[in-house]
Amino acid sequence: MLRQVFLSALAIASVAHAATSVCNQTSITANAQSDLDNLSGCTTFGGDIILSPTLATATINGIQTISGNLICTNNTQITSITAPSLQTIGGTFQLHELTILNTLSFPRLTSVGSIDWVTLPAVSGLGFTTGVSSCEDVYISDTDLNTLSGLSLTTVSKLDINNNLNLNVINMGLTEASYQIDISFNGNTAVSFPSLVWAYNLTLQDVSSISTPSLSVVNASYLLISNVFSSFSAPNLTTVGGLSIDENQSLTNMSFPKLTTVGGSGLQVANNTKLTSISGFPSLTTVNGALDLEGNFTSASFPSLNLVRGAVNVDSNQNFDCSSFNSLNSKGGIRGNDYKCAAASSTTSIALSATSTPSSRSTGASGSATTTGSSSAAATSKSAAAPNLVVSTSGITFSAVLAAVFFGIF
Repeated sequence: MLRQVFLSALAIASVAHAATSVCNQTSITANAQSDLDNLSGCTTFGGDIILSPTLATATINGIQTISGNLICTNNTQITSITAPSLQTIGGTFQLHELTILNTLSFPRLTSVGSIDWVTLPAVSGLGFTTGVSSCEDVYISDTDLNTLSGLSLTTVSKLDINNNLNLNVINMGLTEASYQIDISFNGNTAVSFPSLVWAYNLTLQDVSSISTPSLSVVNASYLLISNVFSSFSAPNLTTVGGLSIDENQSLTNMSFPKLTTVGGSGLQVANNTKLTSISGFPSLTTVNGALDLEGNFTSASFPSLNLVRGAVNVDSNQNFDCSSFNSLNSKGGIRGNDYKCAAASSTTSIALSATSTPSSRSTGASGSATTTGSSSAAATSKSAAAPNLVVSTSGITFSAVLAAVFFGIF
């Protein structure tokens, strides 16, 4: 009797050890459903699960946690991937080049290290019933998704959603993004981040509307490029590392009522065809980089601006009065090496040395100015330069501003 008990205990221990060994593998490649069924006794699988290109469907039963990655790539026949008990993927959830996959069912999934999905042309929705509330990086490109419902993130390092042509709405409760938000070319998507307060980099391209009512700070670059909205407002934005508003062909007005400081990457408003008046910056006092204004505008208003540390370039193909920028320049408010204002029929250009000071500018016969540090040059500047650096042609007064920079985009 004792012998039988001993042998039974030994058998049970052997089975438990075998099960533990299966669950603790660093990686398994499932070539058939039976390979996944062998893992159904594991609550936690300690490594990566790789779904082979030979699978037509894949169901992961029993497992609640995958400590490593869940990967399926270059499979042209798989139609569904389901995991009814899975709650956590510690590594990357990677799906690439799955051309007929149409079902993703992960009803209990709440936490993923990162999402990396590329070319899923038949996936139109996410079967994330509980909702993924924790994910460090999200990259979703070239899918048939029409909603991101199921991604319930509040913080993220990187969110990159691009080229999902049926994705008409992105509405997410993010409060901060520690590295980047990039929403680009998803088919005129309406973007709403109602709780977003802080982001490091923010890029929006080809979107139909933007709502960020709580956004206060963008540490690095904020790029609004090739969008289709007619108006834009950032009602609580106070500080941005660099701001570029470029090639938004329907834009007619914008509003940054609380923006006081633009950082070293500068401020650019360029090539916005219907934007005839550059305004909406009533509180902006400082641009620590370059200021670049280009387009069809007839007026540009920065009533509080008193310092531009970089170059200034103002280039309008309409009649434009540069007197306010000339005044800023004459007061020493433009510290960059170049200052240019070009309008439809007049151009003023001033090139300053790297060591120039507001009181040491001299103007030659050509109309360009160079500087030296001498007091005699300062005297020449006061007597020879036109008051407020105004140039008048055929009775119309023009002035000068801005030499271009613009960001190295990550």
